[in-house]
Amino acid sequence: MPHIQSPLNKFRKDRFIMVVPIPATLREIVAKYDRTNATVLPDSFTFSVWGAVVPEVTVPSVTQRYGGQSMKISTHVREPYSNLTVNFTIDNRFNNYWFIYKWLDILNDDHSSSYDASNIGGENKYTSDKIIKKYAADISIFALDEYDKRTVEFKYTYAFPVKLGGITLSNRDATEAETSVEFSFGQFFCKLVEEVNSL
Repeated sequence: MPHIQSPLNKFRKDRFIMVVPIPATLREIVAKYDRTNATVLPDSFTFSVWGAVVPEVTVPSVTQRYGGQSMKISTHVREPYSNLTVNFTIDNRFNNYWFIYKWLDILNDDHSSSYDASNIGGENKYTSDKIIKKYAADISIFALDEYDKRTVEFKYTYAFPVKLGGITLSNRDATEAETSVEFSFGQFFCKLVEEVNSL
């Protein structure tokens, strides 16, 4: 039986959750209770996300000339997606900021300026053609209905951070500190969630 809803039911922009699995390399430094200079907490990032941008999907046309007229046809090619920008509030112990910082630190070590300088992942980038699976993760954003049930999944495969935003500090401003992170990713998929379960 199809689900019937009122035409007045509209999706609200604040009804979503974001799921960021820990990439394989970062799993090697996950701590159970508290982070250190060498470890991260597993769920520290997801809880503070308050905004994200789903990218535009573009399959452009091309003009085909014939005789004295022109006709537009599809190129059948998707344009590259823009990066996924995620806004989040920094927690008071910087656990979520530290999670992204350490992820970026694996991609380019802040001391040696090389990939995985501590060899956390156990593989050198020059010996493995599957190295992206070590440092990337499939990120999902789920849109929620008015009952907090998942309705649509926006999935970003092989995602990894490329930019961690700055932090503005000021003793004249007592509001919550916020920043952003940009993820690059391989492919973008949108699909309906067939079995709608409560979170």
